[in-house]
Amino acid sequence: MTVQIPSDFAPFVKRLVDSRRFLSEEDVIAEGLRMLRASETLKDEVEKGFDELDRGLGADVDGVFERLHADLNRPS
Repeated sequence: MTVQIPSDFAPFVKRLVDSRRFLSEEDVIAEGLRMLRASETLKDEVEKGFDELDRGLGADVDGVFERLHADLNRPS
């Protein structure tokens, strides 16, 4: 696959390669794609969480904090 780097990104990509942060333009593009995939995965997980909350599947916040407080104050 051949990818054309948009002209407004070219100086940025060149600076990253010239500073040896990345070894090649391809490495810069690959990292950008990894970050985009992570962002999309996070978006999907957040959406899934809100859907679960809308269906009433969320945790009881007061109960969670009570258990956490009890665990923190339990003698070792």
